[in-house]
Amino acid sequence: MAKNAPPRPLDDAALSDFLAEHTFGALATLKRDGRPHLSTVVYDWNPETREIRISTTEDRLKVRQIRNNPHASLYVSSADHWTFAVVEGEAELSEVVRTPEDPDERRLFITLKTGKLYGTALDIA
Repeated sequence: MAKNAPPRPLDDAALSDFLAEHTFGALATLKRDGRPHLSTVVYDWNPETREIRISTTEDRLKVRQIRNNPHASLYVSSADHWTFAVVEGEAELSEVVRTPEDPDERRLFITLKTGKLYGTALDIA
């Protein structure tokens, strides 16, 4: 890394590309006491709608927390951790998906609508 090189803010296009290139992140939801709860998730980024979509099950703690407080954030890091992006916004929960071939799964989708998008990169020399 270049000595004392400051982080370089990523513009909106670079952030969108970065989110599209990755599939794993850490979803932060809020506990009742205001502290964050972090969950590793697999996500899908839609650059047109600027939304993150996450498949989960109804019994997960993150679902209960989103029902109590829809504010959430997703943190995504590069493999070397020199680049990251954060999506902040309000999460919405879909209805539980009920299909004949999967009656007990109780899957639903979390959709995180982008309110704020930011991130930086450290350039390595």
